[in-house]
Amino acid sequence: MRYIVNIVDPNDPLPAYLFVREKQERGDRLMFIAANGDGHHIGHLAHMLGIEAKEVTAVVMPTAEDDLKYEHISRHVLKFLEKGTRYLVNLAGGTRYMALAAQHVFKGFDSQFFYVKTRENEIVSTIFDDSLYDEDDISVPIRYRMGIAEYLALHGLDSNLADGGHEPIRDRQAVLRFFRSFAYNQLANEDYDTLNKLRIYYRPEIEPLEIGRLVRHGVGTAFGKRKPALRHLQQLFNKVGFEPEHRGTLLHAEVEYLTGGWFEDYVYYLVRDALKPNEAATGIVFARPGERHTNELDVTFIKNNQFFVVECKTGVQSDHLFNEIVYKACALREGLLGVATHSYIFSLKSDADGHLKQVARLMNIEFCDRRTLTTEGINAVFARMRQICR
Repeated sequence: MRYIVNIVDPNDPLPAYLFVREKQERGDRLMFIAANGDGHHIGHLAHMLGIEAKEVTAVVMPTAEDDLKYEHISRHVLKFLEKGTRYLVNLAGGTRYMALAAQHVFKGFDSQFFYVKTRENEIVSTIFDDSLYDEDDISVPIRYRMGIAEYLALHGLDSNLADGGHEPIRDRQAVLRFFRSFAYNQLANEDYDTLNKLRIYYRPEIEPLEIGRLVRHGVGTAFGKRKPALRHLQQLFNKVGFEPEHRGTLLHAEVEYLTGGWFEDYVYYLVRDALKPNEAATGIVFARPGERHTNELDVTFIKNNQFFVVECKTGVQSDHLFNEIVYKACALREGLLGVATHSYIFSLKSDADGHLKQVARLMNIEFCDRRTLTTEGINAVFARMRQICR
């Protein structure tokens, strides 16, 4: 019999998950070692891996005090081990203290030791012996490739990815024309005013809007009030080269596109062309199962098991608002998406003195401003991304 062994890390389930995906063969059983209070994560991992509970051995520390005592950890793990059984042990995960104890105990059995390096997307196998010069550490690349929905589910999140509608609604050339209009200041004040009114008053509208009525006198509300007219709407359409899908009618998805969705689509095309990700998507809404509060990801992509999230903002009115965007991105990564997430903010706001980049960098987020997006600077950003997901 052979066991695939992992130490449970509730903050980063990726090493354990990839180790099983990469190493498991027919007939193998799983063993998970967990700190007291982390045992419930074992069931979720087994479910994600499609393994029945009877095929999983859960080694959970009896008390919280045991988590911090080397001898207690060693004695408890030892109870579950048998001679004549082979163990493939992944020492990535949990506390270093628990990994040291596990390594000590399994060394007395027929065990092979590994360390999953998710950043490098590889698994290192090693032999713990007295020789330091025989170069017996061997690294092999991880062949398994995760998808976006799979990554989110691994972190206990439900998403709307299966519902569809997570690709651009306009082609690359249409989006590029919109980008140039914004990035190179080709829009007039009345164009920005039209977009602002469209965003504030009409983005919440789900039903199709009659363009003629919007231009002439706006749309009435259930309370007898009237939303402002958009007299320069056609002028805006002409500048950015926008034509409604249905003549004379503006669909809800098109309103979203005009009021910021175009920038998400632009970034999607940039990422897809530059990095060739395994999967990319826009507008993913996700939440913990059973929770009403949802979060949305502007552009998400995954390549070689590296998960990237890009927050897209055409403009940021103040440093205070920028700080809120940074803190939200940081909170999503640390509280929901997992510490392995790579976070970025793309914006057409200028950052001449680099202050905003510094604020984002302190939260381990990369900020790309107008200059970066309109010069060769974006190539340097993509070069760093390629290095991450090599």
